Amino acid sequence: MKVNKSFGIPASAGRTGRESWIDWIVDRIDRLPGSIVIPYVFLFLTPILLLAIPVWTNDRSVSIENLRYYTLAGFWAFFPLALMHHLDTFSERALGQYVPVCDMSDSELSIVRWELTTMPAGPAAVAGLIGAGVILCFRIFTPKLFQVVQTTPAQSTIALIILCMNFAFQATLIYHTFRQLSLVSRIYRHAQLLDLFNLNPLYAFSALAARTAIAWALALYLTALLFPQGFLNSVTVGLTIFQGILVVVMFALPLVGIHQRIVSAKNDALREVGISLHRTLQELNQRAQNQNYDDIDTLNKLLVSLNTGRDILLEVPTWPWSPGTPLAVATALFLPVFLFIIERLLVGMLGL
Repeated sequence: MKVNKSFGIPASAGRTGRESWIDWIVDRIDRLPGSIVIPYVFLFLTPILLLAIPVWTNDRSVSIENLRYYTLAGFWAFFPLALMHHLDTFSERALGQYVPVCDMSDSELSIVRWELTTMPAGPAAVAGLIGAGVILCFRIFTPKLFQVVQTTPAQSTIALIILCMNFAFQATLIYHTFRQLSLVSRIYRHAQLLDLFNLNPLYAFSALAARTAIAWALALYLTALLFPQGFLNSVTVGLTIFQGILVVVMFALPLVGIHQRIVSAKNDALREVGISLHRTLQELNQRAQNQNYDDIDTLNKLLVSLNTGRDILLEVPTWPWSPGTPLAVATALFLPVFLFIIERLLVGMLGL
């Protein structure tokens, strides 16, 4: 059987290959009639209702604190799946934009498209089981974190099932993130036609990395907002810090290799212009020494043109992203922290 050496899977593989449990769910969602938003709204609301119903049936009201926790459980029930669904769809569009500058055949592109949008069943299942195992460990060793969902025995059982699903989704999303962005790094190695004045085909995958990083950052901040007491636990804080580092790494690391190649191509172009400038200056000096002023105006214009060309080359960006991309990522990462610091300073100054 022929094997693609770059990506290590059979050349005959396609969307009919062995897909992960996440891909199975996404495929079923895609087949549902109506808007794709509906099943994700259902995934969001269902955990909230399942956690609230045992409280209501015991003639109790749900406190604001508990409702925030239920909302967080609903968020992590739909967000990882929806994000993976979105990123798989977007990665296909990114690959289409990238095609003009790569050296892959149609069959190789088909394999790459399959890898970008389909997780292997085994590793994805292991990731999900690890995620569920993590929450079970939390339940055993940090039971105080679960007090808000222990109003009744029924709610406690329902909450554990929902949280196992939440953490299974989240762990699989972490695996999906690392896998997809490592593939982007490998795909960039196939870029052959690096036109320094048309880097747009390379921007699509940086947009994929940016969307991944921004979504993760916003999810972490929302978690901190809805469940601040969770950050009083050192293990939870450590897990959050790890995810924060992941946000930065997932944006920059996949782009380092192509950045270095653009830098190399830019340096080569500048070297060629430098050689031409040196020759032109030598010619001008030689003419001046020999008092030969024939075509001196032409040489002057050539010198100006070469200087202009060098200046243009110096302005060519070496990171494969559009100008607004780093600002968007930085805003998602640091604006909430900045606003929190300002709020704390105002509280301290005004004594509120």
